[in-house]
Amino acid sequence: MLTTTTPDVLIIGAGPAGLTAAAEAIRHGLTVRIIDQNESRTLFSKALVVHSRSLEIFQDMGFADDVVNNGKKFRSLNIHTGNKELSRIVFQELNWKDAVFPYWLSIPQSETERCMEDHLSDLGGIVERNTELVDLEQFPDYVRVSLKHQDNSIERVDVPWVVGCDGARSKTRNLLGLELEGKADDEVFILGDVIFDWDLPEDEGHNILSTDGIVLIVPLPEKGRFRLIFHMPELSVTEEPEITLELLQNLINQRTAFNAQISDLTWSSTFTSKHFVVSEHRQRRVFMAGDAAHIHSPVGGQGLNSGIQDAYNLMWKLALLHHGQALPELLDSYTVERHKTAQDLITRVGTATKIVTLKNAIGLQLRNQLASILLNTDKMQNRMGRDIAMLDIEYENSPVVVQDLLSQSKVDQILNKFKYVLDQKKHDFHQGPSAGMRVPNIMLPANDSTQTSNLHDLYQGTHYTLMLFSGVTNAPDMDTLLEISATVQSQYQASIQPYIITVDPQSDLDGNQHIIVDADKSIHELYAAWQSCLYLIRPDKYIAYRSQTINQKQLTAYLDRILVRKVAN
Repeated sequence: MLTTTTPDVLIIGAGPAGLTAAAEAIRHGLTVRIIDQNESRTLFSKALVVHSRSLEIFQDMGFADDVVNNGKKFRSLNIHTGNKELSRIVFQELNWKDAVFPYWLSIPQSETERCMEDHLSDLGGIVERNTELVDLEQFPDYVRVSLKHQDNSIERVDVPWVVGCDGARSKTRNLLGLELEGKADDEVFILGDVIFDWDLPEDEGHNILSTDGIVLIVPLPEKGRFRLIFHMPELSVTEEPEITLELLQNLINQRTAFNAQISDLTWSSTFTSKHFVVSEHRQRRVFMAGDAAHIHSPVGGQGLNSGIQDAYNLMWKLALLHHGQALPELLDSYTVERHKTAQDLITRVGTATKIVTLKNAIGLQLRNQLASILLNTDKMQNRMGRDIAMLDIEYENSPVVVQDLLSQSKVDQILNKFKYVLDQKKHDFHQGPSAGMRVPNIMLPANDSTQTSNLHDLYQGTHYTLMLFSGVTNAPDMDTLLEISATVQSQYQASIQPYIITVDPQSDLDGNQHIIVDADKSIHELYAAWQSCLYLIRPDKYIAYRSQTINQKQLTAYLDRILVRKVAN
């Protein structure tokens, strides 16, 4: 038996969550091994949709263009019942607000994983195939893991951290004795990827609310190819139907009004709807992410995307703690933030699945009537954008998310809301983006000294970002803001990149790259910075802390809770 002690972190499983975790580990300065029991990455299309928030993550990681160029943007989703079109949702017409990627991207999981593995390779990482986790034992300072190789040899690895990304049948989860909490609806679906011969656009999807079971038709990047998904209400979970072109063609003919011929069936599969979340996302030095941590039906295309976001949330925290730059409370927040997100997700997806798999005739009729009304409202259509794209997930209950606001009486709250209605540019700070929210984005002026196109460019990287707003009225002295910036930047081992946002065009200080002149006050308006205030942005582009006044003592009190100071000479 071979015993090795090599990486800072061992990733179990090389699906989307595992590949994200491995690449992010390297980007944040950790050494890593990533293993997978399969001999190659998936060759099948599997999960199809990469959402806007995941593309933002890929952009931060450095390979979003590769993914976008190999996918197909959804132009619209059309909802039908019988011969009637209930609604047409055109994605480019939705209110995406500040989204950099305002669309759904259709791309087979095989291609997504190829892009991710290429990115990992560019960073110097490699997936160790045909390598299986067989045992795991935790000690105070490390985890002892036993790995089985293709030749049946056993390797023993002592590693500080382990991240289990090994899917719905996770061996990591089983070895830890963690339970899955939730329930199985056991509704049966079949799917197949086929070539369509019809006259409809190739970049549009269709949802047919048939009384015999819903039908989803999803475009794939390959010319003429679509995925068919059918709910099979008459089947039980013990049945495994043979999926053939003839079966799929008959279902198209029976349940839709399309005059379409299908051919060239490639990948097909049967799945049942289950909605579970692991009892704990972390057990001491082992973390769970992706399908190993949460299982649900593919309605809305949330699974792959949620796993990517698990890993993205985890690895910067793990790296800061491992490097001695952060305190344990920061890493503890992974469980709080992502466990609640997973619970909320399976609740929403479970409800949506129940709605689309109704069998009762009265329920079906009511569902279709309500869909005809609700899906044509701006509010519901816009939810198909930002909401499903996971841009509005919040961590407001996280123990490492804090805001120091000036207290308001009930009268003041009412008056400030009234003032906001009269003049929305004079934002009440309480109405601004809260701590725990994804940081809002905005385009920057072309002549801005930072030479970036939008605020998210400033946040890109592995650092915290401190935004000091001078405010529109009663602005602090620039020397004071520069001193606070320099002090905070120099006090902590973790990297903190400061910027001062001022409305004074005379305050650029000879092109200082840490000063942003907001002459039209658009950035101040977006952040409700009518008076001086500050925002601290985490490396995962969430607001960690905000304060209505620029109070250095309050800021350092917060930072001292989560980050380690530099040792004084």
